[in-house]
Amino acid sequence: MRAKTEKVDGEAQTLYEAFKLNAEAVSARVDRAADSLEAAFKVTEIVRQVGAKKVVAEPSPLVDSLGLDALWNESGPSLHRGNLRLHAPDAEVGISGLDLAIVETGTLVQDATCIGGRLVSMLPPVHVALVRTDRIVATLRVALDRYSGNLNGLPPYLAFISGPSRTADIERVLTIGVHGPGELRIIFIDRPGVEAV
Repeated sequence: MRAKTEKVDGEAQTLYEAFKLNAEAVSARVDRAADSLEAAFKVTEIVRQVGAKKVVAEPSPLVDSLGLDALWNESGPSLHRGNLRLHAPDAEVGISGLDLAIVETGTLVQDATCIGGRLVSMLPPVHVALVRTDRIVATLRVALDRYSGNLNGLPPYLAFISGPSRTADIERVLTIGVHGPGELRIIFIDRPGVEAV
């Protein structure tokens, strides 16, 4: 049993390192946490670095596993998990849970059928994306196969996120953050809390 666990851990480490390399090539910042508590502290550090006074978070099992409401209490920024249409436009940080990470392109995948996930990941200038480490896959084909294996098939709205928002003008001058977040921070969580399973 131990050899199998080490093999899986080794495979996860290899996939993580390859994803990190490809995601950072498109200007994302990638980190890894052993569990939900460590991830919560990493999110808190990002929020502190940004100086955020207002944070929006998509209601999802992975985000819920961080317990940010209890961790921040009254001493942290205001955290909004509901009425995201009202709160996301002027929030400095958005936190969401993503379904998969694709190594070959450094891309995150999210079932974004619920508009809350889109608002949180597109409107604030900093997007913190949480992903389970065991949800890193090698290729787009594997990612699509994971969704196709579901009884309902592909979600109606599937979002692919590769780095922060970028656009170029007619002279090919690249600008970051014009049509979405200027910063993408990805945190992989090895052992999320039971709520995230």
